[in-house]
Amino acid sequence: MDKVLHIAFLCCLSLLTVSIKAHAKQAFTPSEYACNGIDKKIENINSSMRKGYTASQGERYREALRTLKKKRFSCKKKGYSVK
Repeated sequence: MDKVLHIAFLCCLSLLTVSIKAHAKQAFTPSEYACNGIDKKIENINSSMRKGYTASQGERYREALRTLKKKRFSCKKKGYSVK
């Protein structure tokens, strides 16, 4: 019985973790302030990537670029400047 409760607890915990991460990624709401400078941030990351990086840094750079590009798309869709 304890083993079943332990497995049920782990399942609930992992579902909670996944739902929190999914909600956190959807937290961006485009606004004039939030959209200002996104292109510059993308340029800075691309510049850093051209200089060379470790595998773990590359993963962080690519994740940051994906996030920023999604934000840029949301901003442009709403008509805000990203410059």
